[in-house]
Amino acid sequence: MRATLDLTCLHIPQFPAWSLSQRWCLDNTGTGGSETRPIIVCEKGRVLSMIDERLEHKGIRIGDPVDRARRLAPGAQFLLRDPDVERALWESILGRLVGLTPQIQPIPDPLRPVPRRRPKGRKRKGTNAHDLFASMGDPELTESDDSAGLWDNGAWAILQGPYADGIEALATEWGAQVGRGHRRSWAMLAAAYSKPGQITTVPQPMITKFLRQAPIELLQSLCFSSDLIERLHLFGLKAIGHIFGLTKRQLMAQFIDEGRRLYDLLHPDDREPPVSNYGRRTLMADYEFDWPVFEPGDLQPVLKKLLEDLIDDLGELCTRHLEVRLHHRRRADRFAHRILKDPTRSLHTLGTIGDTLLMQALQDAGSSRRPTGRSVDRVSVTMSGLTRVAPVQAELFRQRPELKPVVLRVEARFPGKLVRPVHAHADPFFPEEEYRLVPIAV
Repeated sequence: MRATLDLTCLHIPQFPAWSLSQRWCLDNTGTGGSETRPIIVCEKGRVLSMIDERLEHKGIRIGDPVDRARRLAPGAQFLLRDPDVERALWESILGRLVGLTPQIQPIPDPLRPVPRRRPKGRKRKGTNAHDLFASMGDPELTESDDSAGLWDNGAWAILQGPYADGIEALATEWGAQVGRGHRRSWAMLAAAYSKPGQITTVPQPMITKFLRQAPIELLQSLCFSSDLIERLHLFGLKAIGHIFGLTKRQLMAQFIDEGRRLYDLLHPDDREPPVSNYGRRTLMADYEFDWPVFEPGDLQPVLKKLLEDLIDDLGELCTRHLEVRLHHRRRADRFAHRILKDPTRSLHTLGTIGDTLLMQALQDAGSSRRPTGRSVDRVSVTMSGLTRVAPVQAELFRQRPELKPVVLRVEARFPGKLVRPVHAHADPFFPEEEYRLVPIAV
């Protein structure tokens, strides 16, 4: 019989917004000492993801038009979704999790039985308890052409194995929600119920009690529709435990396929297969010093050699995410990372970025210019977001890029800050009065 509590679910909610906050080092947590700006990620003119509880209080919902969100939250940071950034960061996260256990199951779209565009001739998955989770993490099913990325809202991963201390530290670092249980379903529900940076454990004897206090709204995090949740409320069902006793026929009579998925979620199969080993898609190299070093001059040659070794291992691939981590035997790691604008395998480019990241990792949190003077026992470099860049035929004559897409991106990130000079006075008294600045119309 399987040991209890060997399954852990890690959930990073609002992943598109979270990934861009990591990409641009945006502070929305309130720890920066000054008033913070909420983050709203847009795609195709609508709100896709957002970080800040204040936005929900203002009445902004996922799927709202961007114009409405701008009116309700004029001070928010409006960013365009970047699937490449999401993919690179997620692979980096999975690479960190592999250090805890090789048994990892990424879940790009939790409990979604079919892709948005199902390949012809492929058997539909997710219709019974045996294959409910079989489609999770299947690249052929989850990376359809019209998905524009891996996640609709949150990023999920199922892990198997004992690693309590390690997963708690990572949950705190990422602000992730973590749940533990003896089945995938209980671990996922526990993660959806948990607070950011915390772990919720559901032992087998406490499942019934947990479901009685778990609100119906948790199902929305597991890709169940708001219509299903609203209708459950109309039936007087406020907690997940209230629908636990309903039969599959009853749920399917009301919600059809969603009812089937809901029943399979609440009644997991005892023959649930174990989590398979994850094929790591990151590269890592490290070097341990014979004695602690303090100076950047001692670290930079080592960093360059590590980058050279990793570039050799890349083969024909390029990287989009670079992380430099400094280790100490008795202190917490110091690290810095960057998501690159374009994938590259250039030693010159990666070397320049690596030196910058090294200095950032050496800097004290309270100082922006001076290294801390703390010793370093080991340095490691990680490349993730590995991709194959197809060759592109260059134009004979250099084409001037279109201005409008650039203007839209700048305006999305800095609303109202893009201006242009307009001639104001033919004979100004002061030179600075000859022109005035007006916002650029998008």
